[in-house]
Amino acid sequence: MLDFSNQTVFITGASGGIGSQIAREFARTGARLVLHDFGLADAAQALQKELQAGGAQTLLVEGDLTDPATTNGIAAQIQAQFGQLDVLVNNAGASPNKMAFEDLAADTWDRVIDINLRSVFLVTQACLPLLKQSQRGRIINISSTAARNGGAPGGSAYAAAKGAVSSLTKAFAKDFCQHGIHVNAVAPGLVDTAFYGNVKVADKYAERIKGIPAGRVGQPQDIAGPVLFLASPLADYIVGEVLEVSGGLAMMG
Repeated sequence: MLDFSNQTVFITGASGGIGSQIAREFARTGARLVLHDFGLADAAQALQKELQAGGAQTLLVEGDLTDPATTNGIAAQIQAQFGQLDVLVNNAGASPNKMAFEDLAADTWDRVIDINLRSVFLVTQACLPLLKQSQRGRIINISSTAARNGGAPGGSAYAAAKGAVSSLTKAFAKDFCQHGIHVNAVAPGLVDTAFYGNVKVADKYAERIKGIPAGRVGQPQDIAGPVLFLASPLADYIVGEVLEVSGGLAMMG
């Protein structure tokens, strides 16, 4: 079993399907957890209570991660509460409803880029001093298979943002490796969370899994496992990689 005891892990967008499962898995390994949610929704507070009931030390933080005042403030809270940060998981993200490119408003485009890309930049910049102090800082960005294949029709803004996240992962890896900080990304395919809608609706499920060699959509735990692996000593020689976790979808183009 992996052991993250005496390590502090910060997960952005922690109340969502993937984020909450990542938090649960880290909690099982003894990690101290910093859980971010945009507005401290009921789901975030319920997650904190669940993890605390299991013995985990947690800090719940909120705010707009596209605002540097928020990200700097969160870094200060982490310093005050735990005095260290060892693992950063840039998981927060959002995508608008699919729409034709010609109907995509500029402010919608900007917001998607901000939430998915600017947040990664600002959170990482704010947390970098703490990660430098760690014995083995790790950053795992959550990208998407859309970064490589352009995603679904009508998702150009999301695909562009995640493409930049994958590129930024490699740039971060080059810049931060000298400080002992390893940076990688996990790129999920179709995962059964609210983010993707109800992918198991009967009349759509068969069509959606047709192109997935594994024969099913992913579950949040399918993404959480690789995140913990990349944060662990088992992955100490993996730097600057984007690991696609898609049930074999990557083979299909």
